Amino acid sequence: MNLTIEEIQELQNKMDNKLPLEAMKKLFSMLPEGFSPQLILPMLSDAAKGISENASVEEIVKTVSGKMRKASAPPENPAADSKRIVRDYFDTLLVEMRLMDSVEPSTEAEFFGCKFSSPIMNAALSHLGTFHPDWDGPMEKYAEAALKANVLHWVGMIENDQFEQIMKIGAKTVRIVKPYKDEDKIISQLEQAGELGAVAVGMDIDHTFTKTGNIDVVIGEEMAVKSSWQLLEYSKIAKLPFVIKGVLSVHDAVKCAEIGASAIVVSHHGGRIPYAAAPVQVLPDIIREVGSLMTIIVDCGIESGYDAYKAMALGADGVSVGTHLIPVIQNGTADDVADRISEMTAELKGMMAYTGVKDCSSFDPSVIHRRYETSYRNYYSRIFVESSGCSLSIILTLLPPLHSE
Repeated sequence: MNLTIEEIQELQNKMDNKLPLEAMKKLFSMLPEGFSPQLILPMLSDAAKGISENASVEEIVKTVSGKMRKASAPPENPAADSKRIVRDYFDTLLVEMRLMDSVEPSTEAEFFGCKFSSPIMNAALSHLGTFHPDWDGPMEKYAEAALKANVLHWVGMIENDQFEQIMKIGAKTVRIVKPYKDEDKIISQLEQAGELGAVAVGMDIDHTFTKTGNIDVVIGEEMAVKSSWQLLEYSKIAKLPFVIKGVLSVHDAVKCAEIGASAIVVSHHGGRIPYAAAPVQVLPDIIREVGSLMTIIVDCGIESGYDAYKAMALGADGVSVGTHLIPVIQNGTADDVADRISEMTAELKGMMAYTGVKDCSSFDPSVIHRRYETSYRNYYSRIFVESSGCSLSIILTLLPPLHSE
């Protein structure tokens, strides 16, 4: 679609989130002739949210066009939604009570030589201020909340100058470095973490590829595949406990143990692939293989202290919470974020009290039971029942049985 500069300027004036004229010209040229620019304008404006003022025209076009393609794509099969799979799996896990000879429990936990009030911790979020420039200091607020709640704070992709500002807040922090192609950048960030007093560093191996299998580019930074020996070298450079994030199999967990990782985060980064196993689902097998060799944190889908309890009962040393806290970071203060973490810790403590768990080293997986009519079965059964008039009991017998864990 070819529009004049005057026509593009007129459209630009109608946008809530304005883009440079040259970027808009390129974006509209990608649309077929006969397509109404008025119809696409709301989607274009929405896709422009959070674009950095310093972004080049090429970066803007790539980012905005990608968002627009995603927004206009047909919905994926809900059964493939890895976030939903996590939620469904958590909801199949039931807990028995054990009150005889129980005591008031302690939720105190220790990680990397530091003591905390809870095994629930902040997940490694990144660039909240870049994607949400209207938010008030979200990364700093996140760190301050961890300090107030006395929990371990994690930080993800971030430049050295902002990391320095975050460290001034005083929260005990783990820095997760991206698998950049730029080796000098990796070394600089690892070294700075040690110089500024981070309690641990690490790398998220699940951010190397895009969902289509190409090497990822994150906010203009090209990633690269990292071998086990490279991760080992990074751990030596860091001179701190080294964490590998994005482990979702015994295969990778064993390799992490072989190179001497101090900890792993069992995670799929909020659903990097469809049909991903829930981290808490693969956790017991990982615990059996390497649980005595390293600290094991579970990430993804933790929305309450009850979820935290289930992960801890299945062997996790701690859990990290990120997505669940983002609305609180957006709309509240550091105190509000800290309060939510404390509420989750109270929920965890309540479950510990009712199941005879006196402290964070006393969890017992035998309290966990599974129910097998998961929500995806009920969801598809309901659709079939509504369309066919058959009874639910008949439909459930037609569905394949779920594998018993």
